Amino acid sequence: MSSNGNGHNGWRTQPMHSFGEVAHLAHVSVSTVRNWLQGYVTPQGNVEPLFKGHPDEEKACSFLELIEIIVAATFRKAERKSFQTVRRAYDNARTIYELEYPFARLELKAIGGHIVHIMRVPGAALRAIDSPEQYTLPDLVQQIINEQLDFERELASRWYPLGKGIPIVVDPRISAGLPTIKGRGVTVDAIYKRFKADEAIRFIAKDFDLKSEIVEQVIRFREKVAA
Repeated sequence: MSSNGNGHNGWRTQPMHSFGEVAHLAHVSVSTVRNWLQGYVTPQGNVEPLFKGHPDEEKACSFLELIEIIVAATFRKAERKSFQTVRRAYDNARTIYELEYPFARLELKAIGGHIVHIMRVPGAALRAIDSPEQYTLPDLVQQIINEQLDFERELASRWYPLGKGIPIVVDPRISAGLPTIKGRGVTVDAIYKRFKADEAIRFIAKDFDLKSEIVEQVIRFREKVAA
């Protein structure tokens, strides 16, 4: 299994996103983020976290944890399945294929059919991996992999929340992982603050050498994230 955060992965495994920021970006509750990373307690006992290795005392997420939460949330929404179903998919990918950060890996696309197959058959034997039946990942998850993520060394390196056709990007190497305009380093928040200060969109666009449509997309994205 690959290194947990040293060497070439350090820039995407260091904590940089608050639980609140992750919740907004992934469209889940803060309690969901906390539970998935740290586990929780029920009258029946302790429930282990979905994602392994997050320190209990750490209140921020790494870029790779952000991506895994986004994929898991989309997986659950697309399949309309329970937390335990998503856990089976994650655990199968992590243990059977010995993948670290499996929901943030390019290999998820290739092995996704097997993960979905196994998770739909509780208690299935490992030989289910070799089933001739063909399954694919849910379309929403495929969309994230194909249209929203760049990869380096087979791990997610950049996320385009609205797709690669719109230059809003979350890059852990730029502006501490805040959403920015690709190639400019200008944060979404910087543009949005000027808009909220009653500056005209055409003036904001001119100052940043952007098309007005891009500024409008930035504003809509920022308002959606804050909702």
